[in-house]
Amino acid sequence: MSGYNINGLAIPLFMILMLGEYLLLRVQGRSLHRFNDSVNSLSMGILLLLSDALLKAYTFAVFIWLWDNHRLFDFAVGDPLTWVVFFFGVDFCYYWFHRIAHEINILWGAHVGHHQGEEYNLTTALRQSAFQYGFSWVFYLPLALLGCPPAVFVIQFIVLKMYQFWLHTQSINRIPLIEGIMSTPSSHRVHHAKNPIYIDRNYGGTLVIWDRVFGTWQPELASTPCHYGTTRPLDTLNPIRANLQHWSMLARDTLTTARWQDKLSLWFRPTGWRPEDCRVLDANVPGMQKHGSAERPKYDPQSTPGKKAYVAISMAVTFVVCTLFIFLSPQLSSMQLVAGVLLTVSGLVIANDLLENRRRYWWTELVRMPLMLWFAVSLWTLPVTTRIVDTIIIERSPAQTLAYASSVNRWPEWHPQSTQIDVTSLGPLKAGDRFNEVIDTPMGANRVSWEVINYSEGNDWRVLGNNLDNEVRIDLTYRVTSIAPGISEFERTLAYTMPNFPLVAANALHFKAAIEQKSEQALQQLKTAIEGDEYKGGLD
Repeated sequence: MSGYNINGLAIPLFMILMLGEYLLLRVQGRSLHRFNDSVNSLSMGILLLLSDALLKAYTFAVFIWLWDNHRLFDFAVGDPLTWVVFFFGVDFCYYWFHRIAHEINILWGAHVGHHQGEEYNLTTALRQSAFQYGFSWVFYLPLALLGCPPAVFVIQFIVLKMYQFWLHTQSINRIPLIEGIMSTPSSHRVHHAKNPIYIDRNYGGTLVIWDRVFGTWQPELASTPCHYGTTRPLDTLNPIRANLQHWSMLARDTLTTARWQDKLSLWFRPTGWRPEDCRVLDANVPGMQKHGSAERPKYDPQSTPGKKAYVAISMAVTFVVCTLFIFLSPQLSSMQLVAGVLLTVSGLVIANDLLENRRRYWWTELVRMPLMLWFAVSLWTLPVTTRIVDTIIIERSPAQTLAYASSVNRWPEWHPQSTQIDVTSLGPLKAGDRFNEVIDTPMGANRVSWEVINYSEGNDWRVLGNNLDNEVRIDLTYRVTSIAPGISEFERTLAYTMPNFPLVAANALHFKAAIEQKSEQALQQLKTAIEGDEYKGGLD
């Protein structure tokens, strides 16, 4: 999966779950969603996924480098103890990032977006600051030093994030037996509440045992219903302004305060601290997330039904494009990445502007929306090539080995996917020869038309194929080298190009692993067949 960003495929799954929650609440007679709040939360989530797609490859490289060069202990991926130890390790690191993000001004600016929503539902789970991962990854580096295998860390981190999704709901009450041990919707509602009794509590990701150990635990009280949002209210739906709200205030304070030492230190002071001269000038504005606040009217600008309908269509297109764009991001060029980010971010800004009943940017949609649809089609039809290389040592000369492998009439003897060969000549095929094959695939029997491109006796053989049933293009090369008298190294390179997104996604999730397994199996059977007594006699 390193060639793809699996987060992209989570978007449709999250949308289905959010729709399910909405319908469940409506059946219960509860209305806990506002259209503008939900669109704003989803816009924030899209911005996070975009930043993650651009940042994670580089930050994770630091984790791998530390693990490769400076780990103190060795933990085996296959050892169950490794998974247990680092389940607690990842959760522990998350607790401390989460807690410090609430306690230090500069980090609160990278986390505040998650708490700005004044409704609490599954859309809130996706409402995250676009800059959070730019800071949080540092807190997990100690795990690399302790020897956490990168694969274990990635899976544990994904599990942590997936677990937290379902916590953002009011459709589930307290859960017996696990309350006070595991994070639950009840304990996480407390974390999002701005009531003074609830403020800055329950930081745990999967477990809340850390909150109990370090004194930040608070159960939800029936006598004190949670009310949501930040103590300094967000008075905009613009996702860019929302992401920069706290930092922009710190920047203004940096310019305003007269004390030079405060200009730098205020960024690293406890959340809520501001220079005295700035507080005096801003006395009528509510404070920041520190001591909690009373319930207040929600920010709920009204828009026209027509604008809401257009925003719904625009967001649907955005979800489709982002599913494709984020999943394929490791495969895209710099120009494609820039285009995807600009089209998506501008669309989110315009959508939220319309929900504030403004028309400042409506004319740009005449250009942006057609480009967005074109971009969606280009991503859907983007061909992606996968290369699989296998090698094996065979106790036969290069000429003998290649002669057998390039005799395609014998493919069914050693390749598990080859079920039928239609070829007019026996023995090794030369450049220009053609043949047809029926192969067994996860989608059933497929017909492949082949043409031999090159044959160099005792060196290499290359053939190009076209799958007539799904337009997959195949480039197959055999190379043999002598490593000792009568012994050769056989290399099989399979490069296949999927022509559209459904096949690319299916290949990433399943086909590639199955093909790799069958390729390894095929080479073992090839070795057995070539080294067998019957074939040896034929050669001699």
